[in-house]
Amino acid sequence: MFNTSFNTSKIAAIAVIGAALAFHTLSASAQTAKDVKGPTPLVAIPNEAPAKLIVDPPIPEQLALGRVFIRYRTENLRILPVYGKAALEVSPRVGHLHYYVDDQSWPIVDSSGETVVMVGLPPGPHKVRLELADSIHRPIAGASKNGGVHRAPTAAAQLGKKNAKSVV
Repeated sequence: MFNTSFNTSKIAAIAVIGAALAFHTLSASAQTAKDVKGPTPLVAIPNEAPAKLIVDPPIPEQLALGRVFIRYRTENLRILPVYGKAALEVSPRVGHLHYYVDDQSWPIVDSSGETVVMVGLPPGPHKVRLELADSIHRPIAGASKNGGVHRAPTAAAQLGKKNAKSVV
């Protein structure tokens, strides 16, 4: 009575078409891995775009606790603990972060690629400069950010001052 091979084939074809349409819709709206992560580090990039440094403001909740946490990210440069002249030829480009606090003359070198953390700064205003550097510690032109941080006294420090005044 019923042609089961026709019905099964028709159902399978509809399922394949539906899956293809769903996949196409999802892939059209989603970012690709390259969009999010950048180019693969396994293939050299001819004529690399300039390195960029993007820096967020310090995290306010941490400032209130007496800690400075500054998040950053890079474009067109991978932060890695790779140093020396030979690394200048690596593609995609590698480097690290230098940062300076209050006009210090020497950089703090960071190759972790993680949030910059500073503890122990006295309360008050501070200048912070972050810059990308190549594998032989030369600053990369155009990849530097200057900013100010105001480290407020912690609640414990405020309480200590209040208690010290009442004792005197």
